[in-house]
Amino acid sequence: MAHNDAAERFLGSASWAGPARPLEVRPVPVEFVPDREVPGLPAVHLERRRLLDQLDAAVEQPVTLVCAPTGWGKTVLAASWIRAGRPPGRIAYVRFEPNCGAAAWRQLTAALNAAGIALDPATYAWTGGRLPERPVVVLDDLHNVTNRTVLRRVERLMTRLGDRIGFLLLARSEPPLSLYRWRVRSQLTELRADHLAFAQAEIAGLADRLDVRLARQFQHALWHVTEGWPAAVAVALSAMVGRHEPERVVTDLVAGEAGPNDQVGLTEYVQREILAHLDPDVHEVMLRTSIVETVCPGLVEALAGSRNGTRQLAQASRSDALATFYGGSHSWYRYRRLLRAVLRAEVRTTLAAEERGLHRAAAGWYAANGLPGDAVVHAVLGADWVSAERLFLQYWPELCGSGSRAMALRTGPQPPQDIAERPMLAFALAICCRDTGDAAAMSAFIRLGERALGEAPAPLDAEILAAMRMAEAIAADDLDRFADAAERLLERVEEAGGEHLYADAADGARASAHLTLAGAGIARDAVEDADAALERGNALARKSGFPLLVVQANRLQALVHLRRGRLSAAAACARRVLDASRDAGIAESRNISDARLVLATICRVRGRLDEARFHLDESITAEAPPDPHGWLSGILSLALLLFDSGDPAGAAEALEPVLGDRIGALPPAAELTARVLHADLCLAERQPEKARAVLDELDRHRPGAPVVALARARVALASDRPQTAQHALEGLLAEPVAASLVVAVAASVMLAQARHRLGDLAGATEQIERALRLAAPEGIRAPFAGHGSWIAALLEGAVMTRRVGREEIGHEAAEHAEFRQEEARREEVRREEAEHVEAEHEEAEEEAEPVTGAFDVAAEHIIDPLTERETLVLQYLRSMLSIAEIATVLSVSTNTVKTHVRHVYRKLGVSRRRDAVRRGRALSII
Repeated sequence: MAHNDAAERFLGSASWAGPARPLEVRPVPVEFVPDREVPGLPAVHLERRRLLDQLDAAVEQPVTLVCAPTGWGKTVLAASWIRAGRPPGRIAYVRFEPNCGAAAWRQLTAALNAAGIALDPATYAWTGGRLPERPVVVLDDLHNVTNRTVLRRVERLMTRLGDRIGFLLLARSEPPLSLYRWRVRSQLTELRADHLAFAQAEIAGLADRLDVRLARQFQHALWHVTEGWPAAVAVALSAMVGRHEPERVVTDLVAGEAGPNDQVGLTEYVQREILAHLDPDVHEVMLRTSIVETVCPGLVEALAGSRNGTRQLAQASRSDALATFYGGSHSWYRYRRLLRAVLRAEVRTTLAAEERGLHRAAAGWYAANGLPGDAVVHAVLGADWVSAERLFLQYWPELCGSGSRAMALRTGPQPPQDIAERPMLAFALAICCRDTGDAAAMSAFIRLGERALGEAPAPLDAEILAAMRMAEAIAADDLDRFADAAERLLERVEEAGGEHLYADAADGARASAHLTLAGAGIARDAVEDADAALERGNALARKSGFPLLVVQANRLQALVHLRRGRLSAAAACARRVLDASRDAGIAESRNISDARLVLATICRVRGRLDEARFHLDESITAEAPPDPHGWLSGILSLALLLFDSGDPAGAAEALEPVLGDRIGALPPAAELTARVLHADLCLAERQPEKARAVLDELDRHRPGAPVVALARARVALASDRPQTAQHALEGLLAEPVAASLVVAVAASVMLAQARHRLGDLAGATEQIERALRLAAPEGIRAPFAGHGSWIAALLEGAVMTRRVGREEIGHEAAEHAEFRQEEARREEVRREEAEHVEAEHEEAEEEAEPVTGAFDVAAEHIIDPLTERETLVLQYLRSMLSIAEIATVLSVSTNTVKTHVRHVYRKLGVSRRRDAVRRGRALSII
């Protein structure tokens, strides 16, 4: 079988008739008769309902553009949508051939006539349409139409009939039409490569259709390395059919071995369908710059000698989505992973004699632009041993303390024969091995450098060796060695004294040590100790001027803020990590993974689950970074997200690899998260006794943890023991400093639930109001999930109680206000009479009713009091709930809540939500 057969099976070859599982598609309506021009569906077809739903909505607009390179399933999507009977009216389908010229217009008019859409040739008027029918005209492979006259006619047709006919344009690149006209009017829907990319669930569905059994982590790795490219996914999965170890195909792709792997066949597909159609100059630039992880116009000039790098990279990004814009101060771009692997394989065959020279040129550019990590790697790959030594000596504090990268594993040149006598070169090679995921080789080079230093190394050499040992402990995620290695480095820094070759080296080394101590404290859940070390490390990192150490400090600050529930501060620190990494052209690293996990957790706590899933997907790299802690954090974040999304079965499946370890084998913070989630999963399965046993065992190893106390309260409430839950939660909230704001909010909500069950409505209301006050500034929503009904009833009852109290004093307050207004009138009349100015007297009479500021007097009387429902809405306005969420809680429509909000604003004399809350508190309404 040819290598491209795998893609054809999925992408629509009618001639392929291999074995496949029965196809499940929607039944085609009886009145639908497929046009002979509509392509058939492939034998193995996955119905992508999310895209079909998007097309349903898109064709209501005048123009829909589906633009993506070859192999992204544009034609299959349109054919699937048509054959499923989803178009709102008749279909005219046109597929343009290359070099069709003026014949394209005749082809289009023939298709329109065949579909019963007869147009006036002069005015393009269509008089035979039937309302409410909305025909759809599909223009497939529109990029093949280059005749300007035809394009002008197509544009005129879309302009005249867009309000009655939907135009679906399928093209590999954006057609030369004035699409901006529809964009500015919001009448253009665009589906591009990011929309057409396979989601992980779709990869799992296609694997099931092909009867390929892949574990979840391999499905994610395949999604990551292919970036959801449908053709690549289809080729890879088809290569796994019938294999006893299908995971080997994924590991080969992750290792970048797609080129020599003939059984996968991706190389042939990429070369024939993509690279063969590229402009020769662009192809040459992409070939020479594929040796780097990210590319910018400066690197294009350094490696390819072209000063048109900006235009060429933008062209590669625009035309066929071969590159994606990454941003940063250097305007970085990223080639798609599989494309980069194929290009690198081509470099090894066609540019073998120049490859080392390219790496040396890249090392020089990186060094000149202050990017030492990439400079060292490319100096080593270019066998420029002197430059590698010099760069390491100059930047060793940053290289050792900035954390591991996730660069693709490559086969570099053999080290020089005198490596045993050059310890700094051995250490530079160790850093390269760390960044490419080869932990064993890293340790071997460190031992080699240690032997080269001898038994009594100089103070500065001993300091560098201590930094390398610390980097080794960080890469291995060995908590037992974290603190010892950092303390040893601090001692060696003091011993070295003034022997440092560069003035900033001592501050950089101290910063690395303190930041490592902070990381160890976070992993051990000792946040106070971590905060103290982090404060010193952050100050020293900024003083030293090493930017990647500042990135490391921001990463750790984000984690500390997250542990304390300071979501906004944590998000700001995580964003700074991403921005600084983007400036340095770093696309994948431990720092980026942790920043994404922080953002995923924040979004999950704030109830934005889709956004949380996006950050989670972006956090886990497929290049197998040397970071088991990052892998563990990703697994736990995925399990928590699935649990909060209402998928306990998926959460249990994701958590299963972690629960296999004995208790105490994981880092303390991860241990607490994993075991508490395990207990919650037991509760979801209605097994409170098993959940209690899990927590008992956890309490013996990690006593006094607030999250365990919360979990015990949940178990008590599930076991109908509110008194026990109340006692535990009151003790937790009585502590002077809460471990986390999120924990405090959750504890208040659960304490309110316990008191509500015990009949203490006043106490329950007090705790709910406290939880709302604590949660509002940070937008915390997760603790309230699933409690909407009883919280709404509780707050509604509180409003009724307050209203009764106000009615009892209503008459007295009204009389008092009336007396004040009358006295004001009399005083104004006396003043006006004394001045004998009739005109001013009349004006004063018009202003007789006193007007006060929005928040002047708490006991001020409202002439038009709020209704019961408006008061309840005002109660919810002080929370972090959106208008739609308030409507859901109150079981009314969104428009109804908006109407109540408008009435509240008018009666309180305000125009903003925050002012309404402040006004309501000042008037004792809430």
